[in-house]
Amino acid sequence: MNWWMCSECDYVLQAELPPEKCPSCHAECIFSDVTCYIPECGGVGRLDMKMVAEKAKADKNKIN
Repeated sequence: MNWWMCSECDYVLQAELPPEKCPSCHAECIFSDVTCYIPECGGVGRLDMKMVAEKAKADKNKIN
């Protein structure tokens, strides 16, 4: 199972495939795969917090 992050509200969920609508903000958004694939963050199947933080920061920079 992969970890997916909503492009609108940064909600993170674990699922095989991302949903059509975000369960949190209910928008039809783009979901980014933020699954860890390297040993530094715990390996396959874990949430990569560095990717989550970088994506959230990039999204906030787009707004400002």
